[in-house]
Amino acid sequence: MHPPKPWSKTIEPTSYEQIYRFVEQALDECSNLIDHAEADYYQGSVTSINQSTNRPLSVVALQAWSQPLNQLREARLLHDIRNGKAIRELLSDASIGALYGPVTDEGVALMKRVLDKTTEQLYATIPMLINKIADSMNLMEQYFLSFYEIEHIQDIIQNKRKEKLPDDYLETAYTYEKSRWLHIFDVNKSLKNLREMPQRTEDTKGIALSALSKESQELASRTDCTSLSYLFALPECYYEGRRTLHSLRTWLDEDAKYNDFIQTSLKLLEEKYVEAKKAFEIHKSQLSQVEHRAESFRSQLKKLENENAINEKKYDEFETRLNIKEREYISKRLTHEVYEEQLQKLLKQSHDEQDSIGHNLAVGRFQQDIKQLSRELPKLKSQVEAFQTRINLFQKRKDELIEMRIESKKLDKEIQVVLEDKILKENYFNRIQHCRDIMRDIYKCRKTNDLPQKIFYDLPVHNKHSGENEEDDLSKAFRLISKSIGRDWNRLYWQLPFYPTRGQEELSKDIKHVDEKYQRGDVFQDQATEALNKWRRFHTRAKVDDLIHGLEQIRRFDILQLIERRIIKPKHLLNMDQQEIDPRKNEIDNLNRKLNRLFDKMRSGIITSRETQQNQLV
Repeated sequence: MHPPKPWSKTIEPTSYEQIYRFVEQALDECSNLIDHAEADYYQGSVTSINQSTNRPLSVVALQAWSQPLNQLREARLLHDIRNGKAIRELLSDASIGALYGPVTDEGVALMKRVLDKTTEQLYATIPMLINKIADSMNLMEQYFLSFYEIEHIQDIIQNKRKEKLPDDYLETAYTYEKSRWLHIFDVNKSLKNLREMPQRTEDTKGIALSALSKESQELASRTDCTSLSYLFALPECYYEGRRTLHSLRTWLDEDAKYNDFIQTSLKLLEEKYVEAKKAFEIHKSQLSQVEHRAESFRSQLKKLENENAINEKKYDEFETRLNIKEREYISKRLTHEVYEEQLQKLLKQSHDEQDSIGHNLAVGRFQQDIKQLSRELPKLKSQVEAFQTRINLFQKRKDELIEMRIESKKLDKEIQVVLEDKILKENYFNRIQHCRDIMRDIYKCRKTNDLPQKIFYDLPVHNKHSGENEEDDLSKAFRLISKSIGRDWNRLYWQLPFYPTRGQEELSKDIKHVDEKYQRGDVFQDQATEALNKWRRFHTRAKVDDLIHGLEQIRRFDILQLIERRIIKPKHLLNMDQQEIDPRKNEIDNLNRKLNRLFDKMRSGIITSRETQQNQLV
C-alpha cells in the first residue's frame, strides 16, 4: 500500500488528518527555525550545549557575554544600551580610541557580532518566521471551525464588553469558539510584537527592559545584563515565537478533540432530552387532569350558585310564612290548653251543681272547639315542620356552597402550582431541545465527509436532512455510469458542465487527485464514483441531462441506452400510469365531431329547422 502523499494547502484536502499533519509539520518547522536562530545568535549548537551543561544555552552565552560587554558599555559611560545607534556609535569610538576606559578586542568583536546578528535575524529570519506562523494560523482559522457563533466575541476577549455566559449544555462549543478566538488574538498580538521589534531596536528610546516579557527580564537579571537591553531583542522574539507556537499547538490539539467532546455533549443532551420530554408530558397530563377536575367542579359550583340565588329569595318567603304558622300554631295550642282547662272546670262544676241548660251548652261549645283545635293543631305543626325543613335545607345548601367556594379556591391554587411546574418543565424541555439542536447541527457540520473540500472551495456547508431522498435519478445515473464507464471517466469529467465555472487547471488537478487516490480494488468504478460526486458538489445545477450530454460528447451510447432504459423510460411510464383516463373519452370525441359537422351545415344553410337538427344528432 502506498503511503499517503503529503498535502499542500494549494490543492484540495481529502480529510482533516491531512490538514492536522500539515499544520503540525509547519509548526515543527517554525520551532526548528527558532531553535537554529537561537543557536546561531548565541554562537553554539543546541545539541552540544545541552550535552555539556544542564543550564539553558541562553544563560550560558549571556553570562559569558556579560563582563566584556558591560566593560565596553562602561568605557563609553553609558547607563544602558538600548538601540542599534548607541552600539554603532560605541563601535565607532572604539575604532578611533575615543572611549573613556580600557576595552578588549574580544568585547568589541562580540558587540559587533551581536549588532550584525540582531540586524540579520530581525530583517531576514524573523520575517520568515512571522510569515510561516501567519500562514499556519490563517490555515487553522480557515479549517478549524466550531460552527458556533458568539456575539461580540472580539470585544469580549479584549475585555471591551462583558461576557454573557452561555447555557451549561453549550459550554463545549462556547469554550472552543472562545478559545479559538483567544488563540487568534494572542498569535496576532505576538506577531505584532515581532513585526515591531526592528523599529524598536532603532528608535531613540530603544528597547526598555521593563517593556519586555517576564522571561526576558528574569534572564537579564540572572545573567547580569540588565544594562544591556539591546541584547534581548532577539531572545524576546524567540519567546514570542515559542509562545505563539504553543498557542497554535494547543489549538490544534483542541480541534482534534472537538468532535469527541461534541459527541459526548450530544449524547448527554439526548439523554436529558428524553428525561425532560417525559417529565414535561407527565406535568402536562397532570395539568390537564386538574383543569378537567376544576372545570367539572366549577360547573357544579355554578349550578349551586344559581340554585342558591333562587333559594335566597325563597328563604325570606319561607321564613315569613314559618313565623306566621308558628304564631298561629302557638296561639291555637294555647287556646286549646285554655279550653281544656275551662272544660275541666265546667265538668267539675257539673258534679257539684245541678245541670242547667246554659251549663250544658257551654260544655258542649268547649268540647266542640277543643275537638276542632285538636284537628287543626297537627296540621299546623306539620306545616311548621315542613317550612322548617325547607329552611334547614336552604341553609344546608348554602353551607355546601361555602364549602365548594373554599374548595374551588384550593383547586385554583392547585392549578396555579401545577401550571407553574408545567411551565418550568416546558421551559427546561425547550432549553434542552434548543441546545440539542445546536449541538446536532455542529456535529453534523463537523462530521460532514466533504467538509475540508467545501471549505477549500469556499462552498456552503450543507447537511443532508433526514427527509432528503438519496435515491434520486442523479444518484441512480451515477451508479450506472460508474459501473460501465471504465477508464473513460476522465474524458466524461472534461465534458461535464460546471456552475460556477471551473478552469482547465482546476479540472486537471481534480482528475489527477482522483487518479492518485485509488490504486487498488475496482479502480475505475471508484474513480468514476469519486469524480461524479465531485462534479455534483461543484456544479450547483447538476441534472441527468448534463450527464446525457457529456456521454454523447464521448460517444458512450451504450451507457446512454442504460440510462434511457432504466431511469428515463420507467419514469415516463410511471407518469403515464398516473394520468387519469376518462372511460367515456371515445364517446365524447364522437359527439364533438358530430356537433362540429352539424354546426358547419347550419352555417352553410343546409339545415334550418330544429327538427332536422335533432334528427341529425340522433
